[in-house]
Amino acid sequence: MLDGPDLPSSLQHFTLANGLRVFLHEDHRAPLVSVQLWYHVGSSYEPDGHSGLSHALEHLMFEGSSKLAPGEYVTLMTRLGGAPNAYTGEDATVYPITLTASRMEVALEAMADAMASATLDDAPYARELAVVMAERRANVDNYPLALALERNLILAHGQSRYATPVIGHQQDLQHMTAAAARTWYRSWYHPNNATLVIAGSTDLQRLRTLVERHFAAIAANRLPDPLGPLRPTALAQRTERLSIAGLREGVIMSFNVPSLVTANDPTQAHALQLIPELLSAGTASRLRRALIQEQPILQALRADYQPYLRGDSLLRIYAFSNPAHASPQQAAQQIMQQLELLRQAPPSSSEIERAKARLRASRAFARDDIAEQAAAVGRFAACGLDPLTLVDQAKAIESVTGQQLQQAAHDYLQQSRLSTTLMHDQESNHG
Repeated sequence: MLDGPDLPSSLQHFTLANGLRVFLHEDHRAPLVSVQLWYHVGSSYEPDGHSGLSHALEHLMFEGSSKLAPGEYVTLMTRLGGAPNAYTGEDATVYPITLTASRMEVALEAMADAMASATLDDAPYARELAVVMAERRANVDNYPLALALERNLILAHGQSRYATPVIGHQQDLQHMTAAAARTWYRSWYHPNNATLVIAGSTDLQRLRTLVERHFAAIAANRLPDPLGPLRPTALAQRTERLSIAGLREGVIMSFNVPSLVTANDPTQAHALQLIPELLSAGTASRLRRALIQEQPILQALRADYQPYLRGDSLLRIYAFSNPAHASPQQAAQQIMQQLELLRQAPPSSSEIERAKARLRASRAFARDDIAEQAAAVGRFAACGLDPLTLVDQAKAIESVTGQQLQQAAHDYLQQSRLSTTLMHDQESNHG
């Protein structure tokens, strides 16, 4: 994942007496604002047997409050030109809306009202739970690659809370109750467990006035002790074979690695951010060149790394193998051989510059998107990092050397940290 735009060091902020943290990034190029309310709770907070609670509550938050009846929030925001949305991650549940700047107060009032008085009635709950379960069937259970990715996530994270699927396990969803969703809301949805981020065409004085008007009267509350995502203590190579009808042959390889929060040295995480770019991004990347162009071992691949988690993360490679030239097992072996080359010698200066240039380009595009500007701040806050250090991240990545990148590969891209899911089509000859 890209680390977001290079926000200026003038990122402004204040904190209400009730603990709500507020950040503003001014951008007056268009008369728009992105308003995003980040609650610091997601799937990694959920206890065993209650997966999917955060995501289910996300669906319910604007289905009735003291000022708005069920469905009115969506209708109102749409009439004002917004596209109401929400999403859940491992460490946060997010409610974003982009509107004309003159309508910002409407969004703030609605978000504050939901924080203080969401009704979470049984009828909307039953309807939205059915929607969540349909999402689970469509996007995971009936989507072979998504099911394989979920299985690999569970294998790689083991006992960590990050093994919990954001959408929830089907069995847990079947037993979820409206009372559980209301308890989750009462436990976590408080101003002292939230970050409000605004990016766009407004100023700090106006924003402070509006935020204090609508949020200041909401009381802080004592929060539960969060379940910490465990750090694996004794790692060992893990492998599973998965056969599903319609699943393309290939491999998912996940390495247990630190996040920017858990890294002993931030340079480790900055180097890990460059490794997926070096391995799989662009036609000149190592794996594409060696295993697609020079040898037809793979048909497609992707690598990614999530640096913004409050616990340890994964660096993941998933690839579809070419059945005419390699089995999933052989594809995994070939990928490991390429990773071993990186572990033994630093990349060339041209390789590392290409990787940095790709991240640089991603940040440049993100600067033109006020929603991404706000999301970059929210991601930092949700995992416990200081958003005011965002401006330093790009500089830190630019300073990573080839030797530091090699060292990160040597330390973390090793067999003992590897979880491999070998993907087979159940209906093929290999099944």
